[in-house]
Amino acid sequence: MIQNSGETEDRVSHIQTSSTASLCATVKGDLFLLVSPVVGPCCYSYILSACAKTGFSLLGLQRVQLSRKQAQSLGLTTRQVAAFCHAPTVSLDGEQVELSSHCLVLLMRRESTVRYSSRLPIGLMNELVVEGLIGSIQARFTDVVGPEVCFYTIPYSKNHHNVLGGHMWTVPESSHMVLSKYAYPSCPDAEQVVILTLTGQNIMENEIKFLHKVLRDPAGQEEFELLALKWVSQLSQRQAQELNPFEIGDREWQNSVQSLTSTPALILALRRVRAFITLRQQLPHNYPGSLRVLMSPTPETAFRQTCLFFSEAELVPDHSSRPLLKFLPPHHIDTTGHSLYSYMTLGPQPLLTLALFKPGAWRQCFGKILTLIKQNGYTLVGLRVLLLDSTMASALIHSPEKQDPTEELEYLRSGPSLALGLLRVNAVMRLWELMGPEDPIEARTVDQTLWRAQFGSDRLHNGIYGSRSYRNAIEDMKLLFPSGVCCAETSLMRYEQISSLQSDPEASLDHDHLHTSQTAVKFSSEFGQVPAGPLVCTALCQTTCLLIPSSLLQQSQPPLFSELLQRLFRTGCHLLAGRLCMLDKKQRRHMCELLRASAGEELLHEGPCLAIVLQADNAATCFDIILERVCRERPDFRRVTRKLLYPRFKKEAVKLLCYLFDDFGLDSHHRIALQ
Repeated sequence: MIQNSGETEDRVSHIQTSSTASLCATVKGDLFLLVSPVVGPCCYSYILSACAKTGFSLLGLQRVQLSRKQAQSLGLTTRQVAAFCHAPTVSLDGEQVELSSHCLVLLMRRESTVRYSSRLPIGLMNELVVEGLIGSIQARFTDVVGPEVCFYTIPYSKNHHNVLGGHMWTVPESSHMVLSKYAYPSCPDAEQVVILTLTGQNIMENEIKFLHKVLRDPAGQEEFELLALKWVSQLSQRQAQELNPFEIGDREWQNSVQSLTSTPALILALRRVRAFITLRQQLPHNYPGSLRVLMSPTPETAFRQTCLFFSEAELVPDHSSRPLLKFLPPHHIDTTGHSLYSYMTLGPQPLLTLALFKPGAWRQCFGKILTLIKQNGYTLVGLRVLLLDSTMASALIHSPEKQDPTEELEYLRSGPSLALGLLRVNAVMRLWELMGPEDPIEARTVDQTLWRAQFGSDRLHNGIYGSRSYRNAIEDMKLLFPSGVCCAETSLMRYEQISSLQSDPEASLDHDHLHTSQTAVKFSSEFGQVPAGPLVCTALCQTTCLLIPSSLLQQSQPPLFSELLQRLFRTGCHLLAGRLCMLDKKQRRHMCELLRASAGEELLHEGPCLAIVLQADNAATCFDIILERVCRERPDFRRVTRKLLYPRFKKEAVKLLCYLFDDFGLDSHHRIALQ
């Protein structure tokens, strides 16, 4: 691609026979344009377009990380070295995030190179100002922004080419890869990598406009993150076959391969949540049309194309184009235990987040909450009903919008809250999407509408708190679930030092024996009231404990057990407390002895169980009758009730409650009513 010896001889011959006046106008030359890390990837397409308008033709491009020594050898000043060799930082959700320190290097050619190269940085800077992109540069550089810290031009030489890496056109040797060994998970709510290819003789004039739209979202929504880009002057037969949108056997197949091998191509690796869906929506209406804009249709195809054009070292994230970065683990945490190639084949790990339902917002709709959580792909890994103390409440109020947290603190401490530990891919962002925009009128999805109808109209004053970022989610989980969570350990949990429970830390024979005789404890007004009114304890009112085993918790949608709970609440049962338990063998055996249920240990052995405390007339002695009454209306509930575990007698209920809930003591806010 660089001038060969024949081209050099022709140029020398032309110089010797040309006059000085015509020399500058007729001789073509090559130059390197260095774009510093201060200029983000959202500007790249405009830079390429502006260079083409100025008459420069692109020969190659790559991204390189310059050392101070390399920069000085290229002639950069001390101020330029600070911009070109250091990673810029930006503030995302109040935290300083370090971005990529890679420069974009363009190798270009045109007539009168020397004359135009001196004016190129200023012209590019003006173009970015006109396009309204100067603000994105100022956010990445604390000093005064000028053309000299954004762009630098040097004439082409073999030495400069070697300093800058010299791998502009190198593609990896991927013939050794056995693609059938890999799986290709496709989860739209996770970050996905997609390959976008622009082809044609006039890419920088026509197809580049499509790239403007992809790399820069004027609406301020999440943009695509540029991982890698490569210029190929002519696609090989194999590359064209891989990029071909048609199947072998289609009549367009052969012609499209020939068309692709006759034009240059700009290949880009992009990443974002719901990448395939989003990019597909932006494609031309007649796609694939003239083959000028192509995308990898599936995760498997994206992986193959990535391996075909890019080495692992060429995949360089830049988080400035990811406003939703706060919802994801920091980039230095390996979420798969492997490389980015492995990320594409193994998929991302699920993340933890906290959903806290505030006092008065959950007891009457406990079953609906569990249904919504399940329907949105979450796994329940922690559940507690608790009264927040001032330390916990203060730690949860870290919203910059709240100037005076006194009212919110009082609200959080006014009664029991329901804390849920949730696990899923992209858990933090998805929960915020479910809660909806801050303006209730902007709610778009059915889930958002239902959520708002149930829990309120804005994030700050509604009945639910959701972790604001990945870092907040980790802190929240450690605060409200200090002992750990009920799921298998992931590498992220190990890194963040969140334990995977193997036994229940609260189930103890000590407080079982201590409190068994305490069957009636005064119900404190601090616990509050159920939504239907004061909880009046009649002569028939009793408290019992209901165990929902893992096999029911993991039911496919919709979960019948949550519908059953809602039906129980409508028939006079009141929810007092609850928590998710992971029992060891000894604990399972003891609970089965208390319940006199031989099959109980097998049910409890399947995974975590949900223990909830219910209060109703004759709840401890006639709970099976209460269930039967509900099943008459819904016979399909029998599939659930036969797997439920609960005591049949008062004494069993007392022992089980005291064994699982240490809060049910003399200093408790709860009352066990078993008269």
